[in-house]
Amino acid sequence: MLTSLFGEFGPRRLRTEPASGAPVATPVVDSDVVIAADAAHAMRAHFAATRSDLDHAGSMITLMDPTGIWAPQVIRALCDASGQRVERLNLRETGTLRTLAVIERTSVPRMAAGSLKVYHAETRSSIVDGNLAGVLAERSHLTAVILGGMPPHAVTGLLRDLLAATRQPEWNCPWLVFIVPPGAGALRRRILEQDWPANVHTAAMSESLSGPASVWNAVLTAWEAAASSSSQPRSASSTARTLAASDDGPVQAPQWLARVLAAVSTAEGLLTCGMVDLDSGDLLATEGDAGMRQGLRQHAAALCAARRAHLAAGGPEIAAPEEILVSMGMRQALLRRLTQSDSLGFVALVDRARANLSLLRFRLNEAERQLD
Repeated sequence: MLTSLFGEFGPRRLRTEPASGAPVATPVVDSDVVIAADAAHAMRAHFAATRSDLDHAGSMITLMDPTGIWAPQVIRALCDASGQRVERLNLRETGTLRTLAVIERTSVPRMAAGSLKVYHAETRSSIVDGNLAGVLAERSHLTAVILGGMPPHAVTGLLRDLLAATRQPEWNCPWLVFIVPPGAGALRRRILEQDWPANVHTAAMSESLSGPASVWNAVLTAWEAAASSSSQPRSASSTARTLAASDDGPVQAPQWLARVLAAVSTAEGLLTCGMVDLDSGDLLATEGDAGMRQGLRQHAAALCAARRAHLAAGGPEIAAPEEILVSMGMRQALLRRLTQSDSLGFVALVDRARANLSLLRFRLNEAERQLD
């Protein structure tokens, strides 16, 4: 049964709507398996045989949802959108037949690559090493942890358990992405400041958890960014990279600033970007079209002035905004404080129609993470 669940899907038919247009329930294929031994141990052994090399294994995402609210909705929404079905495996205890865990999976068809499998496990214990959700995460290409609606003590326990799990020899997942609600800047910084292993890329994305579509869009953005990061060379960009001109002309940017700018410079829809002193509004470094540098400098000064005005009006009890975004017709100007420095900010001009701001933020966060 494990081989069947984790094997390839057979042919699929697209759902057909009735003539009345009434909604059709998501098709679910249920299977029951009675477990005589440790289910997590059996699944880990299965993965060791079928997914020992992630470079050649099928693409897989695990959704970790401690509240149990979003992941089931995401899987059903994906099924409804693609005409797939939910495959659900109910693991039951020998003797009592009580449900120990429920594993759900669907497949997302992709035009230029193989299908993307999305898994979710509901268990009766916390997310720790040896738990089914943790075993799924160990052999995934990306694990997305959804943190909406969790009390602080539960978040603390979750981070502690995940830190322990990622340090185990069985952990092979290269990407661990946390999805946090907007305004949770302190939580985001706390996640990134944990002592994650060097082989685990960790990111925290602030996204509105308004429905399964918004949750999946955040996961998909992380997946695309991870795929882009793994395929992009780590060498420095060949585009312009200079500090603001002094009397003696432009000088080279510090290496770490250049690395951060190079990492985000290829984002689709990005026109030009740079680093700015948040206190003075002075543009310190730029990347991209040199002809747009003057416009970027003006926008950087204006956005920093707006940020200082916000702080002055709010008083000391008001936290500084993490980001300011201004729309100007077909363009947008973005100012975002760096997590590595309270005095430096990332500023960018983007094409409003083509830019993916979530992907841009993700790349910026990952670039800073690589500096540690």
